[in-house]
Amino acid sequence: MGKSGIAVIGGGNMGAAIVEGLISKNTSPANILVIEVSQQRRREIGERFRVRTAAGVESGISEAQTIILAVKPQSVKEVLKALSPHLSKEQLLISVAAGISIAFIEKRIGVPVPVVRSMPNIAAKVGMSAVAMCAGASVTPEQRGEAKKVLESIGTVIEVDENQIDAVTGLSGSGPAFVFLMVEALSDGGVLAGLPREKALELALLTIEGSASLLRKLKVHPAAAREMVTSPGGTTIEGLFSLEEGGFKGLVMKAVKQAAEKSRWMGAQADE
Repeated sequence: MGKSGIAVIGGGNMGAAIVEGLISKNTSPANILVIEVSQQRRREIGERFRVRTAAGVESGISEAQTIILAVKPQSVKEVLKALSPHLSKEQLLISVAAGISIAFIEKRIGVPVPVVRSMPNIAAKVGMSAVAMCAGASVTPEQRGEAKKVLESIGTVIEVDENQIDAVTGLSGSGPAFVFLMVEALSDGGVLAGLPREKALELALLTIEGSASLLRKLKVHPAAAREMVTSPGGTTIEGLFSLEEGGFKGLVMKAVKQAAEKSRWMGAQADE
């Protein structure tokens, strides 16, 4: 692997999604190294993507121009300790670990390596992730562009301030699970109302997809779009009344807030 190579540390769902995205955007598998401790997972990734794999960071990491840290937050400290001796300031480190700050990473690697922090979501698996990104002070404009290019292989990148990343984690990082629950609830409601399960689920998915596309095209506040569907004394207002009685909007807001707070807590715990 030459100087243009990319090393992905962590072969879980997000690491694999990033590898798949990079390959779909014409990065050669020969230029990708995946470092994964699980032998079974290494074999699966190697067979699926035809990339190089290794069990430890000492294997070829110094040859990578870009390093993507895609491990669980609780593993970051240990990984950085092992990674530090093999890094140089010419490399770029992109972290997708939830709750882990740029300062935390910089402090533990001990080498002035430019660090970019990002928060994608599970939709990276289909190249449609919402990806938030922020760059450390030592990241050059060229490196910022390179990081954005890498992250765009899995979705759409939105640059934010680092103090907003935890909020992003609560909204778009955890958000897919909230949407999946909504799809499940809609389809269950369809079954309750008399639809076959398969058709209820397909209608729920089409409804979510179509609604999001329409809202993006209209470029109006969601409340304005909702009014387009809500006729006086009609079926929709009846359903909305039921959701309001149950505190639906407040519950979703609380879910985002608590997920964001958990991200902050995880970062604080890692720093201890």
